[in-house]
Amino acid sequence: MNDCLAMARRQIARQLVLAACGGGCSSSPQSHSLRRFALHDHHFGNISGGNLSATPSDFHSYLCRKIRHAQERVILASLYIGVGSGIQVGDISTSKDHYCKEDEFLQSLHFAASNEKIQQMQIILDANRAMRKVSFTNKRNAGQSHDSNQGSSMSTNSADTVLSTLQPFLERIGRDDLSNDSSNGLFLFPVNDQRLCTILPSPLDEVAGVFHIKAYLVDDELILSGANLSEEYFSNRLDRYMLLTDGGGGLVDFYAELCDELCSYAIKYDGQSSLLFTQNNRTRKQQLESSLTRLFVDESQTMLPDSCNKYDVPDHVAYAIPTFQMPTSFLGRPFQFQSDTDACRDLLLAAVESEQNMSVRLSSAYLNLTPRLRSLLTLFGNKRGGAPYVLTAGAMSHGFAPKKQTQSQRNTVGIVDRIKSSIPEAFLTLVKEASQSIIACGGKVLLYERPGWTFHAKGVWITAKYPDTTRRELIHDPTTIVSTIIGSGNYGARSEDLDVESNCIIVFNEQSKTEPIQQSVANDWNNMCKHSAVSGDLDFRDDVDKLTTIVVQFMRKFL
Repeated sequence: MNDCLAMARRQIARQLVLAACGGGCSSSPQSHSLRRFALHDHHFGNISGGNLSATPSDFHSYLCRKIRHAQERVILASLYIGVGSGIQVGDISTSKDHYCKEDEFLQSLHFAASNEKIQQMQIILDANRAMRKVSFTNKRNAGQSHDSNQGSSMSTNSADTVLSTLQPFLERIGRDDLSNDSSNGLFLFPVNDQRLCTILPSPLDEVAGVFHIKAYLVDDELILSGANLSEEYFSNRLDRYMLLTDGGGGLVDFYAELCDELCSYAIKYDGQSSLLFTQNNRTRKQQLESSLTRLFVDESQTMLPDSCNKYDVPDHVAYAIPTFQMPTSFLGRPFQFQSDTDACRDLLLAAVESEQNMSVRLSSAYLNLTPRLRSLLTLFGNKRGGAPYVLTAGAMSHGFAPKKQTQSQRNTVGIVDRIKSSIPEAFLTLVKEASQSIIACGGKVLLYERPGWTFHAKGVWITAKYPDTTRRELIHDPTTIVSTIIGSGNYGARSEDLDVESNCIIVFNEQSKTEPIQQSVANDWNNMCKHSAVSGDLDFRDDVDKLTTIVVQFMRKFL
């Protein structure tokens, strides 16, 4: 890359970082600039061991291995953790006939909990999801661990399973009277107030909002992902994973602090479900806001160097900007720092307004683009040389397919069953609506269709212009990637308004050492495209019944 192009790329990177940190038009006047972390090439790892995209199996194997060999701390933030097959942790078999990946994960946690060297074990889950009853039945078949218990006499929940797994560690720190006992154990984060939770039975109480952050930290390593910790996410539910190593330039400790602050508000679970109905204190909510503001905002942060000087070449390969999203209902107003939604919008807007033509690629497990985001994506197509490309689950892989029923069950179909059967068509209706505006501006909407797999990957890829090719939706040259976003958010109404989310924006500098990292990021997108079909080539029904129309309206708000 010649000097002029190199300086242009550094200038673009500077503009994107400033926008994402809080310098864009979406930022409220009282918002402060978000913290950023400089990353070097040694801070990026790959859980697959190469440049290939990691698989759910890679994710499972790597995380189990790291937890089992942990030396200092294990900190996990997730929606829920799978309950396994019901076998006692110490009796788990990994033979072919009894193999369950959830069992192996729980066994790794138990192994770490029994390690005298470990000083911190902290797990935070969503309060409602962690208490949802699930059945042991068919746990060895991928995709079952998140289903509600229906008629089985053997049931448990994620919270009780994890608590029993941590018991050796909890007993040890109780005996040793460790000073940081308050940051150890299992914590359940309640997003909604008690009144709503008592009105809505499980699992409907999760519709109004959940703790959705996914961050997995072991010692000085961190995996950012959208994947939960259960059988399907370890087997055949596609997601993304980014591994930060060697402390990630301070990013690993930052996420450890984030989990600490969230746990300070959450309920420390000791097996008593009644504790879940004691958390509705506005003062404590305001204290959480204050602590998170101090964490995410760095008033003393120095300005970025002027990238117009060709001799002023940064020695790092990327910047990382962690983001956070709390539902407005939590305090009745937004938090007092740049939200994930605004950071993403400002990043995209800065890319659109840059002098270099840009394209954007966005993947979401549940395509429910808000009007503002959809309008912003179409700006890339309205600008010469750019285009928006959106990828989501197709009919085969969206995970909304109704469960198989017996003949007697089919003969007694109730309204709940009819609503469930309408969800797949309602989801595709939302996809069709998004397709119309994206295709009209020269972009494409792709549907992931892979037999035996469901789709859960989410993220953003921003690329500089590259020569025209036959399949422009692919990222043919990884060095054209200027930014990517990875994390828990799905870029829909639910992520913006209802759930607690955290993403991480990565902005790449112009550096020769960046290419292997960019190649891995490009592979994430390109490998999803290999199993995808362009929505314009598929048929969508124009005549949907009234029930499906009602379900569509519901999904616009809650998906």
